[in-house]
Amino acid sequence: MTASEPPSTTRVNPTMCSPKPAVLFLGNGRCFHTMDWFHNAQRNNPSDPPALITDLIDGESFQKLVRPEDRVEKLHILDGFLCRSQSRAGNAWRNTVKLLVLPFQILRLRRILRRYGNAIIDAHSMYYIVLARFSGRSYVATPQGSELLVRPHRSFLYRHFAKLGLSGASAIVVDSVAMRRSLAEVFGLKAHIIQNGIDVEAIAALQKGSSAGNTASPRSTVVSLRGMSPNYQIDRLVDARNDSAKDTPLYFSYPFEEAEYKRLVSAKLTALDRDFGRLSRADYYDLLFTARLVISIPKSDSSPRSVYEAIFCGCFVAVTPAEWIKLLPACMAARVIVVDLSSRTWLPDALEFAAANVHKPYVPSAEALELFDQKRSSLRYYREIYPIARQRMGAGAQGEQHALAGSPLQASAEEGSRFPSEPTQRHAA
Repeated sequence: MTASEPPSTTRVNPTMCSPKPAVLFLGNGRCFHTMDWFHNAQRNNPSDPPALITDLIDGESFQKLVRPEDRVEKLHILDGFLCRSQSRAGNAWRNTVKLLVLPFQILRLRRILRRYGNAIIDAHSMYYIVLARFSGRSYVATPQGSELLVRPHRSFLYRHFAKLGLSGASAIVVDSVAMRRSLAEVFGLKAHIIQNGIDVEAIAALQKGSSAGNTASPRSTVVSLRGMSPNYQIDRLVDARNDSAKDTPLYFSYPFEEAEYKRLVSAKLTALDRDFGRLSRADYYDLLFTARLVISIPKSDSSPRSVYEAIFCGCFVAVTPAEWIKLLPACMAARVIVVDLSSRTWLPDALEFAAANVHKPYVPSAEALELFDQKRSSLRYYREIYPIARQRMGAGAQGEQHALAGSPLQASAEEGSRFPSEPTQRHAA
């Protein structure tokens, strides 16, 4: 692997940026969740934007999320060794390759870190959390939902692999009570809960400038926006439509796919249905502005960011029962329709409820903005999480000051979102 692409850094306006950023993101450059966190921190810290350290940028038919202006440090880039498209076999091959090259990636990571002084590592998803464990640096661990809720119960080896990474973290951040409980029960570790926030300012701006986002415009579409894989039960949605709502077109957008499962679903679609695949963020929001009903019916879920985005875009959302629903502010819970998939009429019933209430605009409460505005979520990392890692490195309060120096995060979060809000008012939906 030593012949692979050498490390390089892409920077924008280097004279305006700190040469040694206070925070280094370590994660998958093709993952929407990781890159949303990264770009949000970058956007809100223009004088000291974080850098990204990654081994994956494009390939396997994934849309490229790394931007030309991003500060990127490359490990051994693995895209050229992977399959051309996403599939279950491709996932297994990717995991095998990543494990085989782990020792080489550790060496590369340590060489990169020598140039960055005492920067904090923010590692997103389990493989990169384990990689950070061997970096010799203090790091924050941000695992994803299935990495705590599903995989540890399926594999003894995975459970030990995950414990190796998680137990060395200065702080662990999860986005749901279910994840925090699983972390405690399976690994005996504690975590901070910070929502993987959404870009409420971008939604508000697009909604204001888009005729589709105008509440007076008709909302007519039914949208599925979860991953095209068995956990999200897209096939059951299509079966329900074909059985009880034959004239209802379905629109599909998804951040990832499994080729075999997609073929299974596609065989059941009609000429009325539209498959958009992975959309840009702006196109994704435009799709939601036309939606009357969004469908999210997974077998297992933690804290579904896409559902929160749909609600802030004014949609009603049909969901399967889950713990996160009970924790929603009242204004968001009122847009959620809990369905029983064993009922033959679950889809027409949800469509009827959404049609009867679609004229009601969504107005987020102050509580909803506090919990789900990604700018405020990012601020919590800088206020609460990164200082813990600094203290473990021995930098103490001085390190915390460096991490926040020149950042507009605190002022902008205290000013609040441009999204109009109503006073906090929590009650049963």
